[in-house]
Amino acid sequence: MVHRSNILLVTIDSLRADHIYNSFTDTPAHDDLADDGIVYERAYSQGPFTTFSMPSLFTSRYPSALQYVEFSDSTIGVYIDDEPTIPELLREQGYETAGFHSNPLLSNLFGFDHGFDEFDARLPLSNLDLFSGRAKILTDKLLRVFRKHAYLPAEKLNDRAVEWLDDRDDDQPFFLWLHYMDVHGPYQAKSGNAYLNKYRGERLWRKALKRPDEVTKSEHERLKELYRIEVEYTDRCLGNLFDALRARGLFEDTLTVLTADHGEQFYEHGQYSHPHQLYEELTHAPLIVRDPNRESASQDDVTELIDVAPTLVERAGGDVPESFSGRPLFGDTDETDHRAAFSEADLTPAYSGSVRTARWRYVRDDTADEELLFDHENDPDEQRDVLADFPEVGDRLADRLDAHVTTDGRSVGPQRDVTQKDIEDREVQDRLEDLGYLG
Repeated sequence: MVHRSNILLVTIDSLRADHIYNSFTDTPAHDDLADDGIVYERAYSQGPFTTFSMPSLFTSRYPSALQYVEFSDSTIGVYIDDEPTIPELLREQGYETAGFHSNPLLSNLFGFDHGFDEFDARLPLSNLDLFSGRAKILTDKLLRVFRKHAYLPAEKLNDRAVEWLDDRDDDQPFFLWLHYMDVHGPYQAKSGNAYLNKYRGERLWRKALKRPDEVTKSEHERLKELYRIEVEYTDRCLGNLFDALRARGLFEDTLTVLTADHGEQFYEHGQYSHPHQLYEELTHAPLIVRDPNRESASQDDVTELIDVAPTLVERAGGDVPESFSGRPLFGDTDETDHRAAFSEADLTPAYSGSVRTARWRYVRDDTADEELLFDHENDPDEQRDVLADFPEVGDRLADRLDAHVTTDGRSVGPQRDVTQKDIEDREVQDRLEDLGYLG
């Protein structure tokens, strides 16, 4: 039998690529992984928020090819229906599969449990069995005041994952997925009183979300500092996870993929967090792959996160499904193949999408009836629209975006089929409110 490496996939919510590929954050675990792996410097998410990007990563399909769903006036997404996913395909290859996180948007409500032998999306303080009905709802709301976090911290996720590793069948290779939430707002300081930090962090973060133009310079700098603190905390937890694998003799033979669902904005384009926009700070994602069978390297070709799924399936010895739009990262690339990355932020009633090439980013927002073109050779922060200066480039990339929707997506625009989803679980609603998605 051909030997198959274990596979570890770590996704970090809201992690900007420039906070990993830099010298101003202390991230030794990321740095060590990069030194030993392949760094994809121009990797792009298929959406600027979780409910577009993560279904695409798991199914290797663009958001416009998946079922569109609305579950509040302000929150949209796509969900996994019958599409083959990473854990399903790896389980078919004999892998034991497990996933651990605390993000309601990655729960079974959106199909993320498909293919997992162990799927733990439990949230703190759920299932208060001593109460029922209205009393339970009111009690749960009261208990929210006493929680330290809106999510389960990375160190607690590690504990659950390591416990599963110790209990699993050693005769099978494993696929393990962890999704860390700590970098997602509200950002909280790690020293001092946890509850006071939570209160201060939430107050500042919600001001930034709702009244970004009123954030002062000192508040802006504090938000960035708290974000950096969360990135460094998550890196320490990542290092602890790697150490736990090493202590069990598992790390060296584990193919490790580290990435993010999307980035984060700090008023570069007028808002904070991850709004429905398609700028570099939101779609540029870190991507590091450590393969026991490959030498370390740095790769600067444009890459998409939908390439992760076919890479893992092929590496596990499986056949890549025809439904996948991505291509294996380890495949041969024709030097004449000028790859582009496509990202999408809305599908109906109007379409919003972007094309990112090595030099250019073209954005089309049909809702605002707006087209933008940015030249990364001269404007890496995307502050100056140059569409009027390079109309032929804009036309060429607009054609590529149209071809992408026609080839890789379903219908978009007013005729788009929309599914409504109700969130009946009170605990899920509360966590979504804590994370800024509802209310």
